[in-house]
Amino acid sequence: MPNLYVAPFLLVVWAVIILIAGCTSDAHAFLFEQVVAFNVEMAPNFRDLLITNDIHITNEFYVIQKIGHISAFGVLFFFMLNWIKRVKITLLLCATFAFMTEVLQLFFSRNGRLYDVGIDMVGILLSYVMCRAIFLKIKEVSRVENYVK
Repeated sequence: MPNLYVAPFLLVVWAVIILIAGCTSDAHAFLFEQVVAFNVEMAPNFRDLLITNDIHITNEFYVIQKIGHISAFGVLFFFMLNWIKRVKITLLLCATFAFMTEVLQLFFSRNGRLYDVGIDMVGILLSYVMCRAIFLKIKEVSRVENYVK
């Protein structure tokens, strides 16, 4: 497979994994028992996006879920940036995908929350910082190698 197709392939596969994980009806069963099941709700309450009283940072599973959000969207940013190669567009697309996944969760009897978009953004921004640091290091090494030649 030519390199031209690797980045979009990885991006699409990862986006599908995020969608499956986000829309499966039981996050706990998905994570610990690898059970995928969908329960469609055709008339969700969109005000649920604004709920904040279900933040439980002392609950171990809650923390695992949020680490999953950060990791999943960090990897998404990395794959998308490797394909698109434009930071601002990649940031916008990842943020939009984060928002849309939270809205979509409402249609699958899941807890779609706007604060989860913020948690997703933490992963996206951490990935951006790491990619930038790696790029600058590569650029520096390349400059040194060119100077030595």
